[in-house]
Amino acid sequence: MNVQKDVVNATIIPSTDAHEGIGDLSTWQVGGRDLTTPGIPEAEEKKLLRKLDWHIAPVLCGLYLLSFLDRSNIGNAAVAGLTTDLHLPTNGLSVATSIFYVTYVTFELPSAAFLKRFGPSRMIPAIIICWGLVILFSGFMSTYGGLIATRLILGCCEAALFPCMSLYLTMFYRRSELARRTAFLFIAAALSGAFGGLLAAAILKMDGIGGRRGWQWLYILEGLVSVLYGISVIWLLSDSPDKAWYLNDRDKEMMKSREAQDAGYVGDSDMSWAESKRAIKDIKVYLSGFCQLGVDTCLFGFSTFLPVIIQAQSSSYTTIHIQLLTVPVYAWAALIYISLAMLSDRIDMRAAIMIPCAGVSIIGYIVLLTVHHNPAVEYFATFLVGTGIYLCVGLNVTWLNQNQAGHHKRATAIGIQQFMGNCGGVIAGQIYVSSGSPYYTVGHAVSLAGMCWATCGFMAMYLILRHLNARKSRLTKEQKDEMDGQAVKGDAHYEFLFCY
Repeated sequence: MNVQKDVVNATIIPSTDAHEGIGDLSTWQVGGRDLTTPGIPEAEEKKLLRKLDWHIAPVLCGLYLLSFLDRSNIGNAAVAGLTTDLHLPTNGLSVATSIFYVTYVTFELPSAAFLKRFGPSRMIPAIIICWGLVILFSGFMSTYGGLIATRLILGCCEAALFPCMSLYLTMFYRRSELARRTAFLFIAAALSGAFGGLLAAAILKMDGIGGRRGWQWLYILEGLVSVLYGISVIWLLSDSPDKAWYLNDRDKEMMKSREAQDAGYVGDSDMSWAESKRAIKDIKVYLSGFCQLGVDTCLFGFSTFLPVIIQAQSSSYTTIHIQLLTVPVYAWAALIYISLAMLSDRIDMRAAIMIPCAGVSIIGYIVLLTVHHNPAVEYFATFLVGTGIYLCVGLNVTWLNQNQAGHHKRATAIGIQQFMGNCGGVIAGQIYVSSGSPYYTVGHAVSLAGMCWATCGFMAMYLILRHLNARKSRLTKEQKDEMDGQAVKGDAHYEFLFCY
């Protein structure tokens, strides 16, 4: 076999032969540069990608923005009077935050497996319409028990969204193209904080209209937007490239060539419990989930409690002032993410980007733990924290996604990773408690520990993947022939090299 290789850090795909479990592949990639697909002029493929981006990215970003907006608006509502109006106990806000993730992680693990069965154009809109109705009716709750009930139902409704979106991206994009597209989702998550702060600042001025408090209008209007957007998604999302209304016949031909080229990554679309078992037995999946738990603990604490953290920095801040101060922090996090995600795609490396950024967030938490009574420095520290959080969460998802070959192995791996990671939401709700104000020492200390252990996990993953690539590169022809005879498939095949 004629294979071109860069054993340092390349994804190697055979240039001629077809192997069972890998598929009829027809190009190779080095350093993140995806060389032109045979039969597809480079200009045409770039045009196709732009078309996909214009029709897929805005829809998915809108979904993820609304999901983060709706789950995190409890922080905005809390500083606007929800805690007193509903007579929350001392730890009531923390319990309400954590309880969301109990049902979220319970229903998230199996959800991605149903995407192909029900189809994205039906399953994803149903998800957002359901949670939109929950948020809308949250504007009419009047007791602490009502808050807990709506948070439990909301967690159940939102659970399937991210696994389904991650899997949906792999149906349209090739392996080397995923980091930037996954980055779009987490940019939307970061922007939801900025947008949420501006939106809350405006809606809270409706306090008293119709006899309702500002935080109630916040829930009602945001829920209504989610329901209307969910209805529109029914026509905006396609179940597959073949059914995409925005692709012409030539585009669909190119998509088939790209699918054949990445056949080893995409895998068989038929249900395969054997692939799912391979994911369950893969230690890399659990290491990735361990890392995700650390960074998600930071993410959920940061995205939910940032208004409360800023409020505690100075007694002179008004409710509107607090909402507006969150905007630059989230905007900075989004800018850093898109810039470094594009760089990560270009150099085809993950750990080299994630580890330094995690270090910046670690410094930010140390500043928050050690500096008090200095609002300017404490506020600057929130920018440091935001630098690494969204980037590490998003790139870790991409990292796992592109290193798992086979549709159902990847779907199972994503479910396991997100199940482990979203347990961080339960932790985040219990570490930022009202009794910890104004310093929130426990919250910042646990978040610091989470970022540190995630950084150690990133280093371990880097070393493991590098070792596995080196071992594959040392295989003899006889060993490769033996693997072919055993029908070794997916990322276990010697032609599949991991990105690190």
